Amino acid sequence: MIKVASEKTRSRPLSPHLSVYKIEYSSILSIYHRITGVILTLSLLGLGLIYKVQTYKIEVLAAIVAKVNYIQLDYPLVISGGVWFVIFSLVFMLAYHTSNGIRHLVWDSVISTVSKDWVKPTSYMVLGLTVIIFIGLLSTKNSVVA
Repeated sequence: MIKVASEKTRSRPLSPHLSVYKIEYSSILSIYHRITGVILTLSLLGLGLIYKVQTYKIEVLAAIVAKVNYIQLDYPLVISGGVWFVIFSLVFMLAYHTSNGIRHLVWDSVISTVSKDWVKPTSYMVLGLTVIIFIGLLSTKNSVVA
C-alpha cells in the first residue's frame, strides 16, 4: 500500500537539536537587531508616505489631522500616552540598532574580537551604549520629545 506524505512525516522523530539548543544572549540581541531594523525601516517608509500625502494631497492630510484631533479631545490621556510610547520606543530602537551596528562594524573590522570570550562583554557594552545614546537623545535641548 502507498503511504500518503503526511503519514510518512508523522512517523519520523523530531530533530533533537530543538530540545537541546540553549538560546544565547547574543542570539537574542541579534534577533532584536533584525526586528528593530525592520520596524525602523517601516517607520521611515511611513514618514515618507505621510510626507508625500502632505505634499500632494493636503486635503487628505487635513482630514486625517482633524480626525486625530477629534479623538484627542475625547481621550487625551490615551492618545498622548500612546504617542509618547511610540516616540520613546522608536528612539530606544534607534539607539539600540545604532549601538549594535557599531559592534558589528567593530567585529567585521577587527577579526580577533569575535571569539567566545568577547561576545558576552560586547553584548553588555551594547546595552550600556544603548542607554547612554537613549538618554542623550532624550535630554538634548532640541530633542524630538522635548
